[in-house]
Amino acid sequence: MLYLCLKYLHIIAAIFLFGFGMGSYLYLIAASRTANPQVIAHVARTVVQFDTWITTPAGFIQIATGYLLLKLAGLPPTTEWIMTSLIIFLCVGALWLPVLVLQKRLYVMASSAVGDGRALDDRYSSVYQKWFWMGVFGFLGMFVIVLIMVTKMTPRQWIELLTG
Repeated sequence: MLYLCLKYLHIIAAIFLFGFGMGSYLYLIAASRTANPQVIAHVARTVVQFDTWITTPAGFIQIATGYLLLKLAGLPPTTEWIMTSLIIFLCVGALWLPVLVLQKRLYVMASSAVGDGRALDDRYSSVYQKWFWMGVFGFLGMFVIVLIMVTKMTPRQWIELLTG
């Protein structure tokens, strides 16, 4: 029963990590496309709050429950599909802190523009582009991790299966 409860928490945390992360990402993209600093400031503030208080803790829950599931199942962390997913998870996680910092910068830039009654400048676009592409690579990694978790196969094994 403990294993099933942990697995449930692991899946719920994945849903929160992926769902809130993707939702925040898409909302900030949509807000940025308006070029309206007031809209962007409001959305960016909310995105920073959600990512700080919901998405980030979900990532830590993923780590904790994943580790406990490994222990209960008696699987070594060096199992190929587990090691591959951990490496990708660490890569995605390494993008996460810079993404949070960039989101905060986008919020500050938009709020400053609102306060000064001016439009956003090229610095916003530059920070936004970095944030956008980090998000693309982060979510690609998350898609791969979910596929690994569901299939218990690495990308190399998928290729072998499809080509062999």
